[in-house]
Amino acid sequence: MFSSPTTVAWNITGSGPWLLAFMLTIIILMTICGNMLLIALVFAHRSLRCTSNCFLVSLFLSDLMVALVVMPPAMLNVLCGAWVLWPAFCPVWLCFDVMCCSASILNLCVISLDRYLFIISPLRYKQRMTPPRALVLVGAAWGLAVMASFLPIEMKWHSLGHRSLSFQCRLRVTLPFALVASVLTFFLPSSAICFTYCRILLAARRQAKRVAALSHPPHPHPSLGEPSRPPSPGVARRLAHRQGRRALKASLTLGVLLGLFFSAWLPFFITNMAQAVCDCVPLALFDATTWLGYCNSTINPIIYPLFMRDFKRALGRLLPCCSSRSPRRPSPALSLSLRNSGEPNIVSNPPSPLASDPTHPPATATDAVNLLRC
Repeated sequence: MFSSPTTVAWNITGSGPWLLAFMLTIIILMTICGNMLLIALVFAHRSLRCTSNCFLVSLFLSDLMVALVVMPPAMLNVLCGAWVLWPAFCPVWLCFDVMCCSASILNLCVISLDRYLFIISPLRYKQRMTPPRALVLVGAAWGLAVMASFLPIEMKWHSLGHRSLSFQCRLRVTLPFALVASVLTFFLPSSAICFTYCRILLAARRQAKRVAALSHPPHPHPSLGEPSRPPSPGVARRLAHRQGRRALKASLTLGVLLGLFFSAWLPFFITNMAQAVCDCVPLALFDATTWLGYCNSTINPIIYPLFMRDFKRALGRLLPCCSSRSPRRPSPALSLSLRNSGEPNIVSNPPSPLASDPTHPPATATDAVNLLRC
């Protein structure tokens, strides 16, 4: 991403830099292994090859590129305090840095949009989110990332100057470029993510009340040969308590998703704009916030798919340690958990909202946000 023009030479004779090198290497390896594993799972299992998971594959690919192309040179910059690779590779690396990180954020925005469309119009979702349209959305995310990286950096629109004489691969970013790039690649996508997830949460709460009313109406119609009996107060209390817990889980899940996203990227964009304004941000602070943003590529393959049932089953077949030993219980009709992805009549092995195209009655909004449901 954008870098500070100040330079600091690291002393690599002590134990601190070696510990830092070990930690950064672990982060890089975790990011590579996690994203490669999930990409392989999608292509290896037919149940995961669907339109919605196209957005997840795009996210994993951008995060994998962050780990393979961006993180290793960034680690050398931190440890050595200077650009030790081929000098002509420096601007190329900076372009890939901006592009891959921006693509990761924009793919998260596209995923939230896909979930939102699934909730507001589940019966027409398959007709609207066709594979060509999904590819157009993915291409738009990557196209915007390329326009925010290669175009301005190669055209020298981004900086007042590049300090190549000191072999520092760091850019002096102008304030207009910092503002435009931050708005296009972070603030607008993050606003869209907050809007879609909050709308999904509100829909989840409304649907929880409707499901409770449908499951236990105040005056149920008697079946043949059975007298009409209203539900007992104990059953109504248990139902209300269960629906409240599910709504709470959905709220906590949204809090985890948004909290991790903003805690990873917001400090970087704040320090980046501060650096463009006053050129007074310490190099250590800038590197720390930059790597905090990189770590979002490590967290994404954990938060988004690994708590979804279909991915967990695929991992369980591949890795015995990830298989669940708890007995499966059939989901009731109109369930609000991830076990029901819009098919109330199916009581075993239903796909999750992001792992299947809905062809049956609609799913509830909690299906799209309750990722922590095991």
